[in-house]
Amino acid sequence: MSDLRKLVTDPDYLSAIQYHNSGNLSARILLHQNFSTGAQNWYEFVLDLAHVRSGERVLEIGCGNSMLWRGNHARLPENSVFYLSDLSPGMVRDGALMMKHDKRFHHLCLNGMAISFPEASFDLVIANHMLYHVPSVEQVLSEIRRVMKPGAHFLAATNGIDHMQDLDILLEKFSKRLKGRHGMGDKFNLQNGEKQLRSFFGKIQLHLYTSDLWVTDADILTEYAYSTPLVTETLGTEGRGQMRAFFQKRINRLGGIYIRKQTGVYLAQVDLGSTK
Repeated sequence: MSDLRKLVTDPDYLSAIQYHNSGNLSARILLHQNFSTGAQNWYEFVLDLAHVRSGERVLEIGCGNSMLWRGNHARLPENSVFYLSDLSPGMVRDGALMMKHDKRFHHLCLNGMAISFPEASFDLVIANHMLYHVPSVEQVLSEIRRVMKPGAHFLAATNGIDHMQDLDILLEKFSKRLKGRHGMGDKFNLQNGEKQLRSFFGKIQLHLYTSDLWVTDADILTEYAYSTPLVTETLGTEGRGQMRAFFQKRINRLGGIYIRKQTGVYLAQVDLGSTK
């Protein structure tokens, strides 16, 4: 299991296997979109906190397939500029294809450990569920802080250590080989994130997102499970049909599968007049 945990921050594994295209990420997004109990859509929640202002330059690190921005064109200022970046060329390609008609958006491959922009380039930087993937959170935060203007905002979304623990319990019931946590948030989460941010930002606020999952589709839940390193690296292609039947039996008996979530957003700001 310790080797599996290391894969979460291995750039080669992430870009070539786990996120070589948007397939695994899309499987996870589909589960949350279809079965969330939240009163507000996750992307609306994030963009409300981001509050992009007219004329701002925005950088997203680890944009994935650009889902944060899809369908939200109208709420964004016409004269703002968005640079959406990801370590994976496949992710960048998929995101750029979906956003190609909006000239405000520019997609690029970028390693958050060495951001290829000058100092004080951006008014807003976003890291949506990605800081727990990097080899060094400290190095990435240092780079993010370097490219932020005085007064700029940084938005970092992450999960808590017990996020979707109910799924972990179910997976272990399905197979003892899957004992452990499927989550990826050890290095940067709701419990340890603020302490790490304090080294770079003075003003930090935590905004919790209230939502759990009530899952009624065994196929979608199975695809989610098989999008995680724990399942794919342990079972390979084996067991997909059996897992689906396992989930379906529980759904038939209970009407659905309840999975508790722990998700939130840290919103930090660079002090006005700061030149650090």
